[in-house]
Amino acid sequence: MSHEPEPTSASEALLQLRQASKSYQRGEHRITALQDFSLQLHPGEMVGLLGPNGSGKTTLIKLLTGLCKADGGQMAWRQGPWMAAGEPGRHLREIGALLEGRGAAYERLTTLENARYFCGLREARFDPAHFKSLASLLDLPDVHAPVRQLSTGNKLRASLLSALIHKPTLALLDEPTLGLDLDGVERLQALLRHGAAQGMSFLLSSHDLHFIERLCGRIVCIRQGQKVFDGPRQRFVQQEHHYQLRLQAGSAGLPALPAWLSGRQWLTQAEGFGLLPLKDHAEACALLDAWRAELPACKAIELRPIDLREHYLRLLESPPQSLEEAPT
Repeated sequence: MSHEPEPTSASEALLQLRQASKSYQRGEHRITALQDFSLQLHPGEMVGLLGPNGSGKTTLIKLLTGLCKADGGQMAWRQGPWMAAGEPGRHLREIGALLEGRGAAYERLTTLENARYFCGLREARFDPAHFKSLASLLDLPDVHAPVRQLSTGNKLRASLLSALIHKPTLALLDEPTLGLDLDGVERLQALLRHGAAQGMSFLLSSHDLHFIERLCGRIVCIRQGQKVFDGPRQRFVQQEHHYQLRLQAGSAGLPALPAWLSGRQWLTQAEGFGLLPLKDHAEACALLDAWRAELPACKAIELRPIDLREHYLRLLESPPQSLEEAPT
C-alpha cells in the first residue's frame, strides 16, 4: 500500500515542469527525446515513471537534475519563479538522483567517503546517525571498503545511499533495482516507504513493474518523448475485465461458453490453449462451476488477475489520442 497522498493543486506542487522539449543529433538524424512534456510532483508522493527503452525517461531525469538543458519549456520549484527547464539552481541541493541504475559514486572512495563528499557538494551537514541508518536499511556490508571492491548490487546500494544521504526533498531514481537481489529490493521498498511517510517525494523510473505496482499510487507513462498517461494507479489498471482464464483443451476441444457470456469468445493459441477475459472473481467462479463436468478432460488451467504488466503493454500499443490523460 502506498503512503503517498493524492496529488492536490498546482499551487501546492513541489516541482512543476511545463511543455519541456529536448532533441539530440545522432549522426544525420535529429532524435526527439521529449516533446511538450509537462509534469507536477507533490510532497510525499511516489510516482512511477514507465516507458520502453528510448522513450525519454532518462532524459527527463537528467533535465530535472540540471544535467541537460531543454530546448524549450519552463520549470518551477516550490512555487518559485519560472526558469528555463533544465536550468541549474539552488533547488538542486534538495534533489537526490540515481541515473540508469548507477550513481555518481567515486569508486576509489569508500561508501563513507562518498557520503561525506556528496553532503559537502550540496552544502548539507553530514549526519553520522543518518548514514548508519541508511547503511543498515540497505544492508551495506562494508562502508570502509572502496566502492570498486564491492559487488554490482552493493555498488548500487552505495550509490543509493549517496543519493539520499543529504535528506533530499525529492529523489529521482532511475532503475533503482538494477542488480539488486530479492532482499535488496525488499529493503529498498521499506526505505522508500519510510521516506515518503516523512514527506519525501520520489520519481521512480523502472522496468520492474511489480516494484512500481507495489509502491506507486500514481503512474506516468511516456512513449517516444510524449506523455500518454498521468494519473492514479487504480485508473491506470482500470478496465472491464480483471481476470484472465488460460486453458489447454483436451481431445474434446475448448469448452463451449455459456449463453450468459454472450459477446465474448476464446482467443486461441498454439497447442490447444485458449484465453478468455473475465470480469471479476464471481464470474470466474460461476464459469468454473458451470464447467465442472468438462474440466477434468482439460490438460491445464490457469486463472489469474490481470496485472499492471498487461495494461502497460496494451497502453504502449494504443494510439496516444485514445487515452484520457490527467491534467497537469
